[in-house]
Amino acid sequence: MHLRTSLRALALAVFAAASALAQQAAPAPASATSATPGAPVAAPRDELTPQQKAAMKEAESMRAQKARIDAELALAEAKRAEELAPLQAEVARLTAERSLRLAKASAEAAALEDERARLERQAALESARATARLAERSNKIRELEAEAKQLQLEAANTVARLSNEIQRFQKEDEARKIASKARPKYLKDPLVDGVLYLSDRRIAFNGAVTEQLADYVCTRIAFYNNQSSEFPIFIVVDNSPGGSVAAGYQIQKAMAASKAPVHVVVKGFAASMTAVICTLAERSYCYPNTILLHHQASNVVRGNMTVLKEQIDFTNQWFDRLATPVAKKMGISLEEFVKQMYANDSTGDWQAFGDKAKELKWVDHVVERIEETAVLDLLPVPVAPVATPTPLPPPPTRTEISGVVSRVDDKGRPYFELPPLANPFDAWWLYDHQGLYRAR
Repeated sequence: MHLRTSLRALALAVFAAASALAQQAAPAPASATSATPGAPVAAPRDELTPQQKAAMKEAESMRAQKARIDAELALAEAKRAEELAPLQAEVARLTAERSLRLAKASAEAAALEDERARLERQAALESARATARLAERSNKIRELEAEAKQLQLEAANTVARLSNEIQRFQKEDEARKIASKARPKYLKDPLVDGVLYLSDRRIAFNGAVTEQLADYVCTRIAFYNNQSSEFPIFIVVDNSPGGSVAAGYQIQKAMAASKAPVHVVVKGFAASMTAVICTLAERSYCYPNTILLHHQASNVVRGNMTVLKEQIDFTNQWFDRLATPVAKKMGISLEEFVKQMYANDSTGDWQAFGDKAKELKWVDHVVERIEETAVLDLLPVPVAPVATPTPLPPPPTRTEISGVVSRVDDKGRPYFELPPLANPFDAWWLYDHQGLYRAR
């Protein structure tokens, strides 16, 4: 409203100014006093010719018309400015709205960019988690495949081995009937007044732990369970440096699944995988001077750097799975268990006599005397094959149970050749300070 009023006032002022200019443009009467000396004197109006008067009148008319046109133009300009004012205001409003919308759009775009970055980070995290879960499941599948293979191998040999065992037990029973009227002592608690009584439910466990030894031990555990689940089964270890972790794990599972209690008796020496079997048994016994030894798992690996790393990682996993229960029984963590290994011996081979092993909870009972009540006859000793004369080293001798072969190298030094590990995820866990055992 103020703008329109101002424009109208301006137009009226312009119109008044134009009228004033038109009046000033009219010719003034001639005067003698105003005449300039030497200049021609204008003739009075009355002395003008009709043509001059007409020309002057026409000039005056043109001046008035010009003043009117100028006023009309000024008024039109004022009207145009008045008409443009709302448009300019609208343009200003639209410009402001556009700036506001651009600001809002920029803010929304920034928020969307932040959301996109957040979603990308979340997607990357989910992808990493999915990859980790997939790797874990793949490892689990490999473990199950390895265990299934072990079970298949065990099932394939069960029938033949049971048949041989039945024949052997029949022969032993016949020998007992002929040689003596004595009978083995079957006691639910075989430890009586510090004396351990062993019955004929006895399984010899000597040498390196191999698949053959695991089959031998597991088959007899099953046999004695089928015979009776009331009295304990004895795994008797004279000397064993340990061996295959997969075979040792198979023995542990057979012991855990046995309905009859399985007791481990160590007379001389048990290390590595065998020490783990002894420590984790339901009940275990040893002499005061029996030696038990725990250390970290080791492996004999070949191949490129990737293969070596994979084998080392898998051996570490074996060690974590089998040594953690030992550390738990001792009441310490696995890390503390490993730390104490090297604190007690710089090589990490932590050995202890039977009485100390009991304090460490590696064995349950230390006994001064063990009675073998099932030794009722001297069974015939198998005759070793006679070697034919030859300049070459004598043929290798395979042990009866474990499948380890005794050999002599090109320098004349005897050693034991370990059988190949059929399980591709297996590893050797044995104590071999003198280097007597060599992998094939």
